[in-house]
Amino acid sequence: MLQRLALVPLLTILLLHFVRRVQPAETVLKTALTDQPFNQFQEVNKPCQDGCLEHGNCNRELGECECPFGLSGPTCQTQLYPACRTTPTTQRIFLGRMAPRNCYCYREVMKAMCLPEEETRCATHTMQLWDALFCFEKVGVPEDQQISELPEKMDDPSYRWGKGTTVREVVDGVPKLRREIQMLSQPPSVEDTSRTVPLSRCERRCSERGVCQDWGQQTICLCFAGFRRPDCSQLVEEGAEPACPNGCGGRGKCVAGFCKCEPPYWGIGCSRSTAYEPVPGSVAYPYFPSLKIYMYDIPPNIVGPHQFEDGNGGIHPQYESFLRFQGLFLNDVSGIRTENPHEANLFYIPAFTYYSSSNLGDPTGAAVRAVNWVAATFPFFNRTGGRDHFVLLSGDRGACYLKTLPQTENLIRVTHFGYERPNITDMGPLVTNTEYGCFKAGRDVVMPPYVKSNVAGIQGVRAKLEEPGGAEALLAGKDTLLFFSGDIRHNEPEYSGGVRQALALLLANTSYPDVVFKGGYMMMGMGEYESLLRRSKFCLAPYGHGWGIRLIHAITHACIPVIIQDKVRQPFEDILHYPDFSVRVSKAELPRLVEILRAVPEPDLLRMIKENSRVYRAFLWQPELGGLAYNITIASLRRRLSHVRGDLYEAGVRRS
Repeated sequence: MLQRLALVPLLTILLLHFVRRVQPAETVLKTALTDQPFNQFQEVNKPCQDGCLEHGNCNRELGECECPFGLSGPTCQTQLYPACRTTPTTQRIFLGRMAPRNCYCYREVMKAMCLPEEETRCATHTMQLWDALFCFEKVGVPEDQQISELPEKMDDPSYRWGKGTTVREVVDGVPKLRREIQMLSQPPSVEDTSRTVPLSRCERRCSERGVCQDWGQQTICLCFAGFRRPDCSQLVEEGAEPACPNGCGGRGKCVAGFCKCEPPYWGIGCSRSTAYEPVPGSVAYPYFPSLKIYMYDIPPNIVGPHQFEDGNGGIHPQYESFLRFQGLFLNDVSGIRTENPHEANLFYIPAFTYYSSSNLGDPTGAAVRAVNWVAATFPFFNRTGGRDHFVLLSGDRGACYLKTLPQTENLIRVTHFGYERPNITDMGPLVTNTEYGCFKAGRDVVMPPYVKSNVAGIQGVRAKLEEPGGAEALLAGKDTLLFFSGDIRHNEPEYSGGVRQALALLLANTSYPDVVFKGGYMMMGMGEYESLLRRSKFCLAPYGHGWGIRLIHAITHACIPVIIQDKVRQPFEDILHYPDFSVRVSKAELPRLVEILRAVPEPDLLRMIKENSRVYRAFLWQPELGGLAYNITIASLRRRLSHVRGDLYEAGVRRS
């Protein structure tokens, strides 16, 4: 009886769709038991303080000014990290590791961007490189007067030098890592500081928008993200700035990684112009008949596309999938994206973790800071403990290093690396989840990485496959049984789970005229590499330090992938039937690999090549290539709605 009574408020919600009250002007849904309006919304337009638009954008959903990284306040008038300035009047700051900054600058940024109890988990890449950082400070000068103007002489006695150091200690029996700055007895060499010299040595002091480097015959400005040489005085050309999401959507100007939007727009990529709230008295509940995703507009000072390094605001193209997803999401016209969080059933947290973790770092700092802001600003995360929230993690090891914390344990992780194994020990102590490792089936999603392929080469293969008899002609031209090229790393047993090393040893002792196994990296776009992909029947697809790119290289060139990745789920494996277009071999079967591949009948080879023609677009992000990776990622997320609904049901029971 008590259970039935507890379910009454939840039944009120469940009956919403069946009760309609016809009004003269419109149909209004009302609850069955309380007669309240259901999901009736009105636009909200909260003003910001006068002066906000000079340097920032007005977020009219919150009534707060969005500011560039390093600036804050109602009009972006507050300098968050004053010791990082190069002159007392500098407003914007940029942070890399090539040029030393003031020691107080590093302390200020670490305090703000790293987790209080986890100083090694930070939301900016520079802080992740703490042990490589040199710094200086002026002797006898208070902190509020310290700046990051490199001294004219490294051995100037009015300055002292330091270096980042990580101290390992045990507190109450628990090992801890603590960061501090160790003062040096002498300044570093110019080689230690990436040949950085005082700004006065470069043209126009690099316009206070870069660092000055001495390369013997000349000094050059290494410009910060968004500015270009020779003196960093001009912005990069429109559309050439990789740090601005979606090119600011044509509704603003990209200024050093920050979208300065034209009113009334705000948000990531200047993509927002409207906001909503329930009308007074209305009951709001997620809309489940179809997928509705709301994206949070997290301030750059929490997480964002920060400068990756001095003179480098971009990232390696093969890690751009999260940017590609975001750009397509911001332009989604299918109705999946909603600007109304009250009707959303999934929530996208754009944590920009790659800008803090690089390819092989720890995304925990950025993810936790993003979630903390989301949970403190909106009510939706706490409703289910984050079970209906997802984050994109494009680093090599995806969610492997994402520490299990209240902010992260329930998140849907969209990654490239579906390594699902309990008690992982071969990736170091940062892997803290003992239950499933890096991927949880039924909750997480594996999506493909971004491949900047040779478009003409791929299009030629695809055109051939679509011709009558084209697959047969391609197969007839494949004179190589098996191909692989890549790093081996015999001294790193965890690399590729030991697969590449085992194959190198096995194939080194045998001679197969139709097997090409090359140690060493060959870039996509090189003629020999792409030619070997096209000429081979099978192409090896092991992983490396984490996810591997060779599965996609094989598929885009009509080569049958040989997946050797024990306990690693592949992109969209819950939707695509991999046996139709690939061969999977366990590590234990490697001694028989060539024998297994030779035994595949030609009709099966032909079938897999034809199926390759059907599925390859599922792995592409480029719209010009008919890429479906975004749509299938959305389809995979849609499948997660079933467990989201269950969590909301349980939450409703608990609340009642």
